[in-house]
Amino acid sequence: MQAGKSRPPVDGRKANAIATQAALRAAGRRLFGQQGYDATSLGALCAAANVTTGALYHHFGDKKGLFAAVAEELDAGLVQLTAQARAHAVAAGADTWTAFLAAVDVFLQAGLNPEGRRIGLIDAPAVLGTQAWLEIRERHGLGATVQNVRLLQAQKLLPAGDVRLQARMILGLLYGAVEALGQQATDVSAALAETRGLVHAMLEGMRTSVPVNVSASVRSDGVQRTL
Repeated sequence: MQAGKSRPPVDGRKANAIATQAALRAAGRRLFGQQGYDATSLGALCAAANVTTGALYHHFGDKKGLFAAVAEELDAGLVQLTAQARAHAVAAGADTWTAFLAAVDVFLQAGLNPEGRRIGLIDAPAVLGTQAWLEIRERHGLGATVQNVRLLQAQKLLPAGDVRLQARMILGLLYGAVEALGQQATDVSAALAETRGLVHAMLEGMRTSVPVNVSASVRSDGVQRTL
């Protein structure tokens, strides 16, 4: 910083607004996740966030508005978790497909979180409507999955074709697997391991049969062999 120049003053109102919104989202995630949307009152939310009811109305409009923000933050956080898992796998030397599966495994593991399940699987479709919740998921999960599909297609690990179609199929598989996990009330660890194996097998079925680092030639007898 040059001599004689000072930093711009901090906007106290903006900082306070950001802190208030974060406190309400954190309170909402905890209470909505533990008690459910219907059983969570405005008073309980504001008390947990240590803010006034007017602050909630000002920043989110109403309880439903806060819930929508919580649901969106939840889905964005899940995308961030999977991106971190993929990056860590790549840094550890994993190939592109293995890193993709590492992200899938983190998604499935996160799907066991009781608060996340309550918000995302039970209340979000009912409170926001199926279409609104789908739009939230597509803003985050679909965009990230589209990027992964493009990368996998570029390396010939997925067949060429409609990127968004393949991304939606993969997302549908993952969300369906997470929902199915909730039906397993006995051995959760065993159910997760079995679900992971099934999901991996289904994704393997989408892979192209000839990896990018394998070339093909044809012998004189017409039988194809790989090199």
